[in-house]
Amino acid sequence: MNRVRNDHQFGYLKIHITSALNQSDGRADVRALVSAALTHLHGQTGAALPLDILQWLPSHSIALLRIPHSETAKVWSALTLLGEFRKEPCCVQVLHASTSLCSLAMDHCVSPSGILLDTKS
Repeated sequence: MNRVRNDHQFGYLKIHITSALNQSDGRADVRALVSAALTHLHGQTGAALPLDILQWLPSHSIALLRIPHSETAKVWSALTLLGEFRKEPCCVQVLHASTSLCSLAMDHCVSPSGILLDTKS
């Protein structure tokens, strides 16, 4: 019997953050927010998941995350269930999810500075 093999090593999430973090311009703050969400839902094991903040656009409050493909559902659920960060109301919306960075970019264009911009807005 032939089995379908999943060779996707990473998953990518494009997220929009609504919180006091909007005025921040640091990837460290985005990482802290994601870590807080994972810790809240999955404990210290969740906080230990490897992830990369590939891009943070503070003017749009949008971040691009790279995570192990097998952990995508855990990260997605933790982010969408987050209601507070640093004692302030917070909402995280997953705008797009993909196993391919190229696929994620299909709905976007790249500016001369290399920033992914949404073409649907």
